[in-house]
Amino acid sequence: MKKLLFIEDEGYVIERVNEILNDFPQFEITRSGNGEEARRLLEDRAFDVVVTDIYMRGVSGLELLYKARQKNEEVCVIIITGLESADLAAKALKEGALDFVIKPPGLDRLANILKLVTLVKI
Repeated sequence: MKKLLFIEDEGYVIERVNEILNDFPQFEITRSGNGEEARRLLEDRAFDVVVTDIYMRGVSGLELLYKARQKNEEVCVIIITGLESADLAAKALKEGALDFVIKPPGLDRLANILKLVTLVKI
């Protein structure tokens, strides 16, 4: 079973992504709505997939990307971002993120990205 960490602090995004994640029983899902907690989780264990907001109180998605890659160089990091931070999400791609989705309209695209991830041996 692949380990997925979902990091988000906005209610409507959490609700929609949780609906999407319910369709993926092949993931063991850990959820965090707090930047400090997410940082600790990434320091303590390796995840196969990380879905994270680009901005959270006290931490950036780029920092979480780096932390995730320290534990697992092959981790698939998917960034959730608003339109105003699309440039930062593009920088995350250059730094090793797999992809990014724009919230809220692009959240449905997350399901397609996760389907691809399940096909890849991690």
